[in-house]
Amino acid sequence: MSNPKDTQPGGIKAWRPVGTVVGNAGTSEYTFILKQYQAKVGDIVALGMQIPDNDYSDQNSIYVWARVVDIKRFNPFFPYEAAQEIAGESLSLEDTVLSGTRDQLEATALILGATSPDDLSKLFPLTYPVKPACTVYNPPTDAVRTLLISDREREHPVSIGSLIARRDVEVTLSARRLVSRHMAILAMTGGGKTVASRRIIRELIRLGYPLFILDPHGDYIGLIKCQELLKQEAPDCEIKLFYPDLLVQQDGEDLVTTLVLQMTNGLTEPQSDYLRGLYDRKPATNGLSALTYIQSLLKQVEVDIADKTPPKGMSGNWRPSVGAVRRSLNIVRDKLERMRLSSEQMRRSPKLKVLPFDPLPNPFSHPEAIIRPGQVSILYLGGYDHITQCSIAAITLERLFDLRANLGGEIPPFLAVIEEAHTFIPSVREGTQDAVSLPVIRRIITEGRKFGTGLMLISQRPSRLDETIISQCNSFLILRLVNPRDQNFVRAIMENLTESDARMLPGFGPGQGIVSGQVVKFPLPVHIKMDEELLAAEIGDEDFFEQVEEWKPAAKTMAKKKIASSIAKAEETRKKTAPAKKAAKPVESKRGRKKKA
Repeated sequence: MSNPKDTQPGGIKAWRPVGTVVGNAGTSEYTFILKQYQAKVGDIVALGMQIPDNDYSDQNSIYVWARVVDIKRFNPFFPYEAAQEIAGESLSLEDTVLSGTRDQLEATALILGATSPDDLSKLFPLTYPVKPACTVYNPPTDAVRTLLISDREREHPVSIGSLIARRDVEVTLSARRLVSRHMAILAMTGGGKTVASRRIIRELIRLGYPLFILDPHGDYIGLIKCQELLKQEAPDCEIKLFYPDLLVQQDGEDLVTTLVLQMTNGLTEPQSDYLRGLYDRKPATNGLSALTYIQSLLKQVEVDIADKTPPKGMSGNWRPSVGAVRRSLNIVRDKLERMRLSSEQMRRSPKLKVLPFDPLPNPFSHPEAIIRPGQVSILYLGGYDHITQCSIAAITLERLFDLRANLGGEIPPFLAVIEEAHTFIPSVREGTQDAVSLPVIRRIITEGRKFGTGLMLISQRPSRLDETIISQCNSFLILRLVNPRDQNFVRAIMENLTESDARMLPGFGPGQGIVSGQVVKFPLPVHIKMDEELLAAEIGDEDFFEQVEEWKPAAKTMAKKKIASSIAKAEETRKKTAPAKKAAKPVESKRGRKKKA
């Protein structure tokens, strides 16, 4: 076979030659001289060659597919010495006999694999080196599409955008592998990670897949305004906005025990025995808020402390244990109270008060209200400190995963989307003592595949993530990264990220990146599709200059100023109208010295 045009597989008619292989070519990459303006970094190219068949008695024709990862430009007729002379003498190139138009382009192509000329959809490893002097071609759109997505229908394709170098070639991910094998989206601020996650979420909504989103900063709550638009693509979809409102269920004091263990330093065995005794005397009722229940427990503790007889099951010096339980319950109560006030304050803000927020259903008694087909459950955690956020995430995710692991059929498989993942799974350097969600997420990412629980982790600071957890992700979407620590971290956790791909990371524009792993056949530089109709941002796009111009003091502030002004005027009037005091006459002491009265 001389070149790909000879066979025209699958009705392909146009193969445009763009260069010729030179130098030492192997089975992993090759170099070719590129024609001027015929290809760019990121382009998919192909060449035709022959390899030995299985018994080495004949040759088989194949297509070798590669991705252009680097292009260098040089002029052999313009040596360094000439440039130095021209610069030193301040000469113009036109005044010399040197040529400035004989540039050559040397491109490096990373081999992706090979296919049969008759079936471009089945890619297999190349086991025989590329032949020098082969012609390199720029395949037509149909050929590249066949290579990338021909067998994706049974994988439930998720469209995320196009190739950076070829906007006419769509890039799709395998949704089946995405929801079961875990994925990480990593980028610096402004790199486009939220745009990418919204694009994937929209596609999963179209497929009716259940989603549970942990949203610390309100990046996704605007989806509720797009519900009618999304229903056109998925008629059964439903967007639910939740705020944390932990409820205990009947005979379900495990929630309070979990809160005590996660928000405090834990309890000793005698203290735990006393707390269990409290539950027996003050049993929980279904639907009671955790805050109210803890307050009732504290009342019983005060009764026990005031009583001179030891509580049931305790003996000896029991008062320190009871006091420790009281302190722990007070800590949890205070944190829950702050959480409630913060939640109310945030939801009363001008942009959020019009949104239909509901309290988070009890994951112990009503998990089906959180996870069900077609529903997107967004848990807004804005206004809470990271310890409380981690506690809520740990309790909810652990309960939902336990229901899946028990195989009781109470909830369907689901994907948990964790925004600002470095808050919930920090690295050892960042400190893990307060991240009670870390062991829960570590368990899910290790065992989730077996029980239909997937994770999509999103972070703007990769180097602050727990390396063990993030390395368990089987797919990555890496957008622009400039911080050297973040770049090195990504190199360490991504086995198939080449050095040339890593060098591209700081140069990506917004929405540009590399997708790799099991969701695609091979690493691809992509341009994420922008869903402008989903950009109903409720938080993060505030115009503070406009707010300053329109700012007016609150009613309370004005009232305080008015009272203060009245008091100041009254004091000034009193001073003016009060009679002047006579100066005291000096008196003489016993020793004859004068003293002031």
